[in-house]
Amino acid sequence: MNHKRILSLLLCFFLLCAGAAFAESETATESAPPAESASPAGSASPAGGITSIDELAGGTVGVQTGMICDTLTQQRVPNVKINYYNSQTDALIALQNGKVDGWCCDEPVARYMTLSHSDLVILDEKMADSELAAVFPKTDEGQKLRDQYSAFVDELWKDGTMKEIDALWFSTDEDKRTVFDYTALPDTNGTLQMAVDSTIPPFAFIKDGRVVGYDVDIAARFCQANGYRLEITQMTFDSVLAAVQTGKADFADSCITITDERKESMLFSSANYHGGIVMAVMKTRGGTAAVQEDTSFLGSIAASFEKTFIREDRWKLFTDGLLTTLLITVLSILCGTVLGFLVFMLCRNGNVIANAITRFCMWLVQGMPMVVLLMVLYYIVFGSVSISGIAVAVIGFTLTFGSSVFSLLRMGVGTIDQGQYEASYALGYSNRRTFFRIILPQAIPHILPAYKSEIVSLIKATAIVGYIAVQDLTKMGDIVRSRTYEAFFPLIAITVIYFLLEGLLILLINRILIRTNPRRRKKKSLLKGVNRHDPD
Repeated sequence: MNHKRILSLLLCFFLLCAGAAFAESETATESAPPAESASPAGSASPAGGITSIDELAGGTVGVQTGMICDTLTQQRVPNVKINYYNSQTDALIALQNGKVDGWCCDEPVARYMTLSHSDLVILDEKMADSELAAVFPKTDEGQKLRDQYSAFVDELWKDGTMKEIDALWFSTDEDKRTVFDYTALPDTNGTLQMAVDSTIPPFAFIKDGRVVGYDVDIAARFCQANGYRLEITQMTFDSVLAAVQTGKADFADSCITITDERKESMLFSSANYHGGIVMAVMKTRGGTAAVQEDTSFLGSIAASFEKTFIREDRWKLFTDGLLTTLLITVLSILCGTVLGFLVFMLCRNGNVIANAITRFCMWLVQGMPMVVLLMVLYYIVFGSVSISGIAVAVIGFTLTFGSSVFSLLRMGVGTIDQGQYEASYALGYSNRRTFFRIILPQAIPHILPAYKSEIVSLIKATAIVGYIAVQDLTKMGDIVRSRTYEAFFPLIAITVIYFLLEGLLILLINRILIRTNPRRRKKKSLLKGVNRHDPD
């Protein structure tokens, strides 16, 4: 009954949030009319809009983490405040909602966004000229592959193919933006691992369940021409370059700007796009929403639902992300519980060496932020090992959950009176049998409530695994938002799914709690196996 009440309250809460959000304003949608021109230059509306970069002085500018836009903005705009976002989509949504005054980004990204956002304007003056290219590790193999890739890109420029690729991905016809099935390429000369951030259209994004885009198109053509099979690993932009440096990927290409500082640690191919860094603003300062065809509440809900789940079968992304999150959570719970229990058994009788090692490991694991621990494991500890991000995530969460289980066991067993041991020994029980038959059954009811809380914390903590190239539920939500340009519905959908996951796992733990707590078990269960009709 309690679960039904909680679920009802949650549904009411989300409906109220939906009404409030859509009543205030809706962010721009894919159905917005296309801009009149795809040119990188534009003119702002004189009705209160920003018309020059100088007008942003003392204001706030949004940039994507890992790009060079923050440095350029600070050098060009006096007294500016920088807001960092994990994706270009988040920065764009912040601009539309008035949270920032400007959005500094690569010219082709802004140019692409104007195709579906008529209220977005690119200021005439460039922040800087720039060139985009693929990156390779500074190794002999990386040098060889870079030279081969550069020769291919040069040929694309020479024969005019690059102009055709540009026209394809910056066209207003969504149906034309496709890449042939690169997963079916033969691996005559091996397989290349490519790292991309799939939330940067038109360079790399998800369409119909596959990663496509300007950079992916070039890479696929290269692999086809040179006998390689292409495998793409999706990760956040600030992890793309690290993946190349540590050997997790053979190369990366995801709207990466060539800079002198980056050249110190990696190799760049010939430029595949010549553009610049620009500042984008809204026609009306403070943010504005694109006009929708149906502005009613139900119409907005239906349109958002269709874009978030139905269009391009995006519900499959949420399903894949949910399964990945479940896999990481369940394996981490099982492995962490076993690890914590085994370590406790080694330490429970006061083994000095085992306790010293355990204290050090717990201090190391518990004192490190989870996202840092995962990145250390992925890029350093397993940097030269071919291991999936899911496996690394399970290892990382197993360590943290195992340390929590160890602490809970030590706490729970410590609550049992010492007389229980003495009585057991007097009855002839061994130390091990005393623990398993007398002590542990009494300690479990003390442990389970806190154990339940640790499980809830673990589920929520899995939302950060996108930093190590894992496509979990939260990351899939980011990918969907990069296509719908809406924050509300994808985030609410993810929130509801997480609540349901937590409720399901808590329900299972509660059932275990009832079965192990004599006070909450039924009389029939307590007397099971007891002969209540003694003939004597």
